[in-house]
Amino acid sequence: MERPLEESSVSHRKTTSINGIEVRLHDDVLERIYRKHGELRALESLILKTVNEPDLILRGHNNELLAMKYYGTTPLGAKHMVVVYREDKLLIITAFLTSDPSKLLKKRERVWQRQNK
Repeated sequence: MERPLEESSVSHRKTTSINGIEVRLHDDVLERIYRKHGELRALESLILKTVNEPDLILRGHNNELLAMKYYGTTPLGAKHMVVVYREDKLLIITAFLTSDPSKLLKKRERVWQRQNK
């Protein structure tokens, strides 16, 4: 089931998690993500899409959820996007790309996984 992505020029962008919770990507968080991970500068829409249409969700620390989605094409080649967010605080915390999600998959509990069609 697809949920619409929304963008706003105010001070944040919005997307909806698989649980129907609207989470926000604030401009200051986005700028911090860009400073740490410059390769994400052109991928703001993929950050939002990863929360909205993840391949799987892992449990993080302190009520964090980690949405993961595989993208065959990024500026660094084929990668998994990981977006850390909190539904209880309605916000995206950070995002990064990885080519090897095995460490996360070993350490974290799977909360949800997309079913193959």
